[in-house]
Parts: sequence; C-alpha cells; structure tokens
Amino acid sequence: MARHALFRSALVAVALSAALAATPLTAAAAANAAPDRPATADLTTWSLPCTAGDERPYVRTAPDLRAVLHDPDGDPVAAQFELSWQDPSGEPQTREVTTTSKRSGSEFSWHLKQQDIPEDTPVQWRVRGWDGKAWGPWSSEGGAGPCEFVYDTTSPALPVISSPDYPEDPEGWTDGVGRPGRFTFDAPGEEAVKYRWSVYGSSPRLVDAPAPGEPVTVTWTPERSGVSIVEAQSVSRAGNMSAPVQYTIRVSSGRTPVASWTLGDAAGAAEAAPAAGTAPATAGTGVTFGAAGPEGTAYGTAAALDGTADAHLTPQTAIADTAESFAVAAWARPEPAAGDDMAVLSQDGGAIPASFALGVYDGRWSLAVADGTADPVRATGGAVATGKWAHLTAVYDAPAQTARLYVDGRLAATAEGATAAPAPGDLQLGRVRTAAGHAGNWHGRLADVRVWDRVVVADEAATLATRKAQRTGYWMLDEAPGGTSPEYTGGQPLTLSDGAAVTDVDPISGAGHLELTGNGGYAATATPPVDTTAGYSLAAYVRFGNDLPTRDMSLFSLPGDHTNAVEVRYEADTGAWELVLADADTPAATHTVAEAYANPWGQHVAVVHDDPADRIRLYTDGMLAADLPLPDTATWPATTGLQLGRARTATGWTAPMTAAIDEVRTYTGALSDEHVAMIRGPWTDPDL
Repeated sequence: MARHALFRSALVAVALSAALAATPLTAAAAANAAPDRPATADLTTWSLPCTAGDERPYVRTAPDLRAVLHDPDGDPVAAQFELSWQDPSGEPQTREVTTTSKRSGSEFSWHLKQQDIPEDTPVQWRVRGWDGKAWGPWSSEGGAGPCEFVYDTTSPALPVISSPDYPEDPEGWTDGVGRPGRFTFDAPGEEAVKYRWSVYGSSPRLVDAPAPGEPVTVTWTPERSGVSIVEAQSVSRAGNMSAPVQYTIRVSSGRTPVASWTLGDAAGAAEAAPAAGTAPATAGTGVTFGAAGPEGTAYGTAAALDGTADAHLTPQTAIADTAESFAVAAWARPEPAAGDDMAVLSQDGGAIPASFALGVYDGRWSLAVADGTADPVRATGGAVATGKWAHLTAVYDAPAQTARLYVDGRLAATAEGATAAPAPGDLQLGRVRTAAGHAGNWHGRLADVRVWDRVVVADEAATLATRKAQRTGYWMLDEAPGGTSPEYTGGQPLTLSDGAAVTDVDPISGAGHLELTGNGGYAATATPPVDTTAGYSLAAYVRFGNDLPTRDMSLFSLPGDHTNAVEVRYEADTGAWELVLADADTPAATHTVAEAYANPWGQHVAVVHDDPADRIRLYTDGMLAADLPLPDTATWPATTGLQLGRARTATGWTAPMTAAIDEVRTYTGALSDEHVAMIRGPWTDPDL
C-alpha cells in the first residue's frame, strides 16, 4: 500500500507540473525575446571598424575587441566573444569568453593577451548576447560575416633612399637652395605601406605608398645651403617602423636671378640696362628714370611710371618659365592718386592673357596665378600704403602647386591649388595683359626687379627686403660752443636753452654730456630729424644719479602742435619709463602707453618704429622691453624738432628734467635688435 501511495504522489506531482506549465508564468517565459544581433557598426578592433579581407586591420599589440549589445526587452545582457583561425597545419583553432551582464546598450570588451593569438595570421571574431534565458544571433549571421584582424609585430625592411636631383656625394655640392628635389623611398618586400620621413630639424611626415611594397617619391626644397640629412623609415600596415635610414646631401647656394633690372638708369634713358641676363627693358614714354629710390637700400634711384598706357617696360621676351617653379621680386611705391588695380610684374600668356600677375588688387598686394581654365588663384595680403615703398616677392612652387606672396620680407599670403599655364609671351614691368589688351599700368615707382628660375625661400625674401636704417643725427654732446652742440656729420645741431649745459664733469662718454638740472632747461633741433609717418629709430643714454626721481619728466619727444607723435618719459609713480603715442595731434588725443624698468645709475633707451611690421618697440640697455602694434592713426607727422628734456602737453610743456643725457641718435628706418644692442653703451664707436 505504501508503494501505491508513493506512486500516486508522483502522479499528482507530474499533474501539478503540467498544470503549472499552462499558467500565465509559462506564457511570460515563452514571450522573452532574445538579444539583438550586434550591428557591424558597433564592433571595433581597438577603435578600428569591423572589416575583413583586404580591408582587415593590422595591429602591432594584442587588441581590445569591443561591441555594443542590445536586448529588445531591456533585460541585462552578457556578451560572448569568439575567436577563430587556422594554425600552420590547417587545423581550426577557437577561443571564447563570456562577460558578466550589463545594461542593454552597454559596451562590452575582451582584452586579448599576446599569447592568446597567433602572429601574421588572419584572425576572425564575432560576438553574441545572452539575456539569461536565450542566446541572440552571432554578429556574423545574416550575411554580415565576421570581423578580422592580423596581429603583426615584425618591422618592415629598411628603405633605400635615392634622388636624381640631390645625389648622395660625399665630396660634391649640388645646386641648390630653392630648387625642388625628388627623393624616392623603396623598401624590399611587401611589408611597407607608407614611409615616415623628415629632413634633419624638421617635423616628420607620413606618405602612403601607392600599394604595399611600392616605392614613394616626395619633393623637398632646400631652404638653406650646407649639409642636410634626409631620414626615412618604412612603416608596415600594423604601424611597425623600421630603423631610420639617413641620406646626406650637400646643398649649394641658390641660383642667381636669370634676369634683373635695378631701374636706376640715368634720367632721359630710353631703356633699363640689365643687371643680370642680357635683355634690356625698353621703356614706354610714360616712364622716367632718376626718381628717388627706396631709402636704406642700394637703389638710390628708381623708375617713375605715370599710370598711362605708356607706363611700362619690357625686355620683349619671355623670362620666367611658368611651366616650372619661378619667383619674381621688386620694390614698388604706388602714388597717392594711384588706382586700386595695377600691375608691378606679369608675363604675357599664350592661350591666356597672362600666366601670372603681381601687383595691387582691391587695395591689397596680390599674386595671381592662372592656368586659363578657371579664375586665377590669388595669394592676397598686406595693405597697400600709397606714397611708401614696399618690397614684394612672389613665388610659384610648381611641384607643390602653391603661390606665396611676401610683403616687406614677411609671408603675407599663401594660395594652394595654383597652376600656372606656360607663358611664352613677353615679361611686363608695370602692366598686365587682359582679354581686352594690356591694362593695369603702374602709377608710382619701381626699382630692383628680379626673376628667378627657382623658388625663393623665406630667408631670401627677408634679406631682399632689408632696408638699412639711415642715421639722420648723432649728437655726442661733448661740447656746445655758442649754446649749440654740433651733429657728428655736420647736420642740424642741438640748441641748448637757458638752464641746459654741456659739462665735462663726470662725463658719461667722451669729453662731456648734456646736464639738465630741472630749472626748465632743454635741448632741441630746429626741425624733426625723422619722418614720424614712416619708420624711424631714436636712442639716448640717460643717467639720473643715485636715486630715481620723485616727479614725472620727459626724456625725449617729437611734438606736433598739441601733443607728441612719440614721447619717452619717466613716470614717478611706477618708477618706469613710458613710451607714449598719441592717436592724433589734438588736445584730446588718446594715448597708447607701454612701460619699461628704469634704473638711476645709467641706462640706454631706444624707440624703434618698424613701419613694414606696423610695430613700435621700446628697448632699455639693448634689450626689448615692450613691443606694441602701431595703429594707423598713431603715424601723424611731427612738426617740431626733437626735444631733449621736455614734451608738449595740451597746456604747454612738461615739467623740466633733471638728468644727464648723452649719445643721442636718430635714424630713418627701423634698427634691428642687434643694432640697438650695438649702440646701447656710451662706449660705442660713433660710426656704427
């Protein structure tokens, strides 16, 4: 009977289980949706997208495999990753791992170990989700296919470097600066897919090979003469790099211009004689020679063009080979009444009017390069100041398809995608050929026109634009017969007022110095020794004594009728020198101020107005103390001579100075940092 009772109990349990199977709980379990198939876009090897075949990524470290999984019910989900590959004997190998559960939509990862995966073997991987009740489909299902990668730690072969333009010759020197050179990198085998290269001292660059194992040719233009080292490394698909290989070349100076004209010919000449090349430039009747050239240069005279249709010069032949790299340069001074669009240099084209044009376009300096198929590519930059000289260098780099414009030695604009059409026509000075004929005739002056058959580099452009500051006054202040202290070369003297004297007691330099005792004394020139609307430099040596003064006073100034175009003064509250500029010659002018440390025992103070850079700088003891942008409104003309020991204010003159002053110098043009340092001390040779 007990057995029958136990059997009946089992039957009841089975029946109860069957009954429970028909309850709503069973229906809920049957309604569970498996996790979604992971989307290919949500799978990455490191951060590289899921790809296979020829597009599979190569990695040089064991990667992280990442996937984002979703469950349609919002249930937590775990990820199962699977790796597979064939070993060298052709046997399939598989590895897998299942992660802990996370919220639906989370990222899952498997960090592989180096020992878990083979090298140089395509490895496939896939992933699926588990919500605790059901497995979702593999990411490779539905035609998606698995992800793949190759683990590669092998360095590619060393590259071989060669160049037809700059051969590696331990004895020979190759021409030269500004000439583009081709360099080929070629590594044996199929591993190299790109090359990392640099020229000693420059940042490395990467260049892709056309196909694995194929050579690459790059172009590099030397910017200075001397020994240069080209260095290259081959790079595999995994990013492994070979050891560096060096290629040493010896670069000579750049080729001289193929043609140039100083335009400093005698008044009445009918043509400009060549300074380089053999072709004289015939002048139109709108050209006259003998005008003043750019100050501070070797070109004392220039050609003046009147802007008419006859204002032009031409050698009546093509000079620039515009199918290759070339450069042109000139000093140019537009007249105040000149129009906006004028040409300094151009060359007549064949199928197009002009291949290039350098000049003024919409009030800016501009280099236009044209291939005849579209609008010219323009490198435009640098404001045009009428009545002032500017140096222009225009460069066309054919391999780089780049046009560069330098204004006063500084890069003003670069234009990419420039292609110059062959221009077999005549070089033109002062006009450009258009579809309607020659136009844009220059109104102003031109000097030192040059043409090269190569690129002109930045350092050369800066050197071409150098203008040496010209000294306009040097007062040693060693004597003052009759109340005037002579200028070193016989120029206008400094006149001393009552209360000012040159003394030989404890001289700063030489036999004496100017002594101002605060009783209203000063010294001044009759007229301004520099033009404050253009570049200029002022310098003086000053000594207070043992202590800094306790009141404000002016060291030097160049006044107008109401205020000062420039002033250097001592400010007692701060114990510092102040450089002060007024924006207009009015009683209510706004002033720009910069400060520099002052010491009482003796100090050299200099001001430099760098006109091309639109900057004004204050130096103390030969060191740059302040560097300010110069607003256009701050360059108005001083109308009163140089003042030592006072400056003009809206109500009169400043409080008189108490100090010793010596070695006063003035210059047209901007002194360089080096020149300021050279004249900083009272021991300086006066001829410097």
